[in-house]
Amino acid sequence: MKRKISLLVPVLLLTVWICTGCWDRKEIVDVAFVMITTLDEGQTPGFYRVHAHIAEPNRIGGPGQSSSGQKQKEPVTHLVTEARNVDEARSNMEQMLSRDIVSSHRRVFLIGEALARRGIKDLLDHISRGPMNRISTLLVVAENTKAEKLIDQQFPLENFGVELFRELSFRKTHLPTSLKDYFIASTTPGQQPITASFATTKENEIILSGIAIFRDNRLEGFVKGKEAIVLTGMLGGKTGGSITIRLSQVKGDLSIRLDRLKVQRKVTISKGEPKFNFQVKAFGRIVDNRTNLDLSNPEVIRKLNKVFTDEMEGTFQSLFHRLQKDFRTDSTGLGAMIYKKYPGYWKSIEKDWPEMYPDQTIKWQVSAKITGVGSIGAPLFIPENEVKK
Repeated sequence: MKRKISLLVPVLLLTVWICTGCWDRKEIVDVAFVMITTLDEGQTPGFYRVHAHIAEPNRIGGPGQSSSGQKQKEPVTHLVTEARNVDEARSNMEQMLSRDIVSSHRRVFLIGEALARRGIKDLLDHISRGPMNRISTLLVVAENTKAEKLIDQQFPLENFGVELFRELSFRKTHLPTSLKDYFIASTTPGQQPITASFATTKENEIILSGIAIFRDNRLEGFVKGKEAIVLTGMLGGKTGGSITIRLSQVKGDLSIRLDRLKVQRKVTISKGEPKFNFQVKAFGRIVDNRTNLDLSNPEVIRKLNKVFTDEMEGTFQSLFHRLQKDFRTDSTGLGAMIYKKYPGYWKSIEKDWPEMYPDQTIKWQVSAKITGVGSIGAPLFIPENEVKK
């Protein structure tokens, strides 16, 4: 019996030692979680103006209105400072709080347009060196405004405004706009990175406005509308949005929701020059018919498919004209195609590629097909004798 007790005592002591907890644990009441950080040009040259949203757990509740009928404010504390880098900004902000700032839960870095056009090379170096800055954090640009003004808007339906940026750019479009995506693109030979861009409407509502185009870590401009839709698809994101088409000699137009986009890209070397061939298949469904066309007629659909195809081909051509002539930025990775298939040839032209890229020609083979017209043919409010069969 005594022998069993003597063996049990060390086991109990070991159990107590193991269960004492982590020696460096921090209590939740001692930390402050950063949700989003905005960065703009500071008033002092070489400084950044940094604005952070710090979550307030005790105020987190359902979105909407309080019991008194007043709209609830976002459950965050706003901290603003100017600093030479992100880490210095964090140190400055910690002097304003009784808690220790934790940035590993940050969802978004929002960069003002003026700062992005000046260049973000040094900023990215500061961010990447901080072990608490996760590369899964989204990197987005505030178009035509300062970043901190963008997060001062109201955010309907969301407890935290940061979720709006994340949902629009990540879940709804799958646009490759995280720090990881940016670093991969910027270090891939023959390719330049992109990010999502956000702006405000006249009603002060925040929208996903397009795609920010970067060259050598400087913002060159924005791609919007139909061009942004097809560029998102080419980069592996979700295609969405509508394409408007119209038939000649037919009053009105139709809206097609672009559901799917398949792009096959090929490059060959002929007489010492790269030749690019893109095969595109687009699929969409009609969501709005503002004509008197009977969409149950196969001949009408055949004509619409032809117009749909022409519209898609024109959109791709206008997109590449902007990328090649206006921005001179290889955002779709034509150079990367050469690098992967012909590494030896790429090595011989790599230094000259920035000058070669704007003059490259692409052969397009586009096929667009309407896969759905809804449950009716012509609009129900048009008399039978006015329907164009």
